[in-house]
Amino acid sequence: MHLHHYCKKIRKIWLNLTLTLWIWFFTFMINSASAYYFWLKSADNTPEDIQRIELQLDIKLPIVSFIFDPRDENDVLNSIDKIVEILWTDRIYHFTISPDNFSAAEVAMWSFDEQYTAFFNKVKEKNLHVIFRTMHEMNGWWYPRSSNPDDFKAAWIHVWTLSREVWLGEENIVFDFSINHRDMPTKLTPSQSAPLTKCTITKKNCYHFEDYYPWDSFVDVVGFSFYNRWKAMWDRKWLSPIQILYDKDWKTYTRVLKLWKPIIIDEVATTSVRYKWKYDFNTSRQEYLNHNERKDTRLRQLWEFIINRPEIIAALYFNSDYTHWLQSWIIWEADRAIVNIDDNKIYNWFWDLELFWEKSLDDILDRLFNISKVQIGDDYILASPECVQEMLSISSQIDNNSETINDKINMVSSLRNINFNSPCITKALDILSEMYQKDINYDTENN
Repeated sequence: MHLHHYCKKIRKIWLNLTLTLWIWFFTFMINSASAYYFWLKSADNTPEDIQRIELQLDIKLPIVSFIFDPRDENDVLNSIDKIVEILWTDRIYHFTISPDNFSAAEVAMWSFDEQYTAFFNKVKEKNLHVIFRTMHEMNGWWYPRSSNPDDFKAAWIHVWTLSREVWLGEENIVFDFSINHRDMPTKLTPSQSAPLTKCTITKKNCYHFEDYYPWDSFVDVVGFSFYNRWKAMWDRKWLSPIQILYDKDWKTYTRVLKLWKPIIIDEVATTSVRYKWKYDFNTSRQEYLNHNERKDTRLRQLWEFIINRPEIIAALYFNSDYTHWLQSWIIWEADRAIVNIDDNKIYNWFWDLELFWEKSLDDILDRLFNISKVQIGDDYILASPECVQEMLSISSQIDNNSETINDKINMVSSLRNINFNSPCITKALDILSEMYQKDINYDTENN
C-alpha cells in the first residue's frame, strides 16, 4: 500500500470518527415487568465448576458468583486471574470479599487497605463488571464487623473511597449493602460463639440493619440472604419465601423496600429433606433420593416471589451440595444445590428459573452499570454508552479501509499516534490489536 494512499485512508478515518462523535446519541429502555435475573454461586468457588455446568448443559450464565474470605492478599488476585482466563469478561461477577477477622473499626483504620486496593486495581486492570459485596451480614453476631453501626458506616465509606482513589467507577463496580434477613446482634464481642440478641422490629435498644446503612451516596444496591433449611440446622423450619421475608417479627422485605434501592438476593437456597423426627441419616437419605418434588415446590415458590417483585433485579442461588447424594454420613443435611454436575442431579426448576437468558445480561448491564454489550469483530465487549458508537465506528472504518490482517494491524498502529483524546477509542484500538494478533497466530499455527 503506497504511503500517500495509506495516509489518505487514515485522514478519512479521522474525519469519519470526528463526525461520529458530534452526531452520536444513545437511547436506552428497561422493561421492568420482566426485570428479574437468576444466577449461581460456584459450588466449589472455582471457575472450572461454572465451566462444567455451561459445557455440559450448553448454556451461558450471564452472572456468576464467588465468595472470598482471604487469609493472604494474593488468594483473591490469583483466583480472579484464573476466573477471567476461563470465564472471560463478557459477563457480570458477584464477588464477596470479607476482611478476614478484622473488626469494622480496624477496617476503617486501614487494616485491610492493601487487600482492598489490590482487588480494586485487579477489577480495573481486567475491566470487570462487579457487584461488590463486602462486610456482609453485619447485622448478625458471627462476624467481627458486627454489632457496632457507627464503626461499620465509617469502614464502609472508607472502602468505597478506596475504590474511587484508583479511579474505579460505577461502570466497573457497584456496592452491595448485604444484610442477613434477620437482625441478630450481640452485646458482647462479635464471634461465632457470642450469644445473640433476638432483635425484633418492636424491640428497642438493639441494632437493626437500618442502623448500619451508610447513606445513599455510598450504596448502589441492597441485598439480603435467606435459606430454607429443615434438617440442616436444629432450629430451622421448612418455610416459603413469603413466610421468611414477611415474618411479623422482622418484616424484612417491607423494610428493605424503604431503602429505595435496587434489590438483590445475595444468597438463597433450599434443602429437599423434610421430616418431623429427630435427625437420622438413613431417613434423610431416603427423603433426599425419593422426594425431588419438595425442592422443586420450594424453587417454584422462590420463582413466584421474584417474578412478582420487579424491584428485585437478581437472585444468587447458593449452588452447593456437600452431601453428594448423601452417600456417607454428614452432620445435618445440606443439599442446597439446584444443579449438581458431579452427581448428575438437576432439579426441574433449574430450567424454569431461566438462569441463562442473554436478555438478562443486557438488562442488568443497563440497569446497574449503565453499560451495553457491543460486538467488535467476533468478540463481544462490555462498554459504556459513551463508548459503544465510537468502538463500532472505528472498527468499521478499519475493516472498510484494509484488505489484509497486516493492513489492519498497521492501521491500528498509525491510529495510536493520533491524539483522539478519547479513552473509548484507545480501548477499542487495544481490543482490535489483540484480536488481529490472535488471527495472525491462528493462521500461523494452522499453515
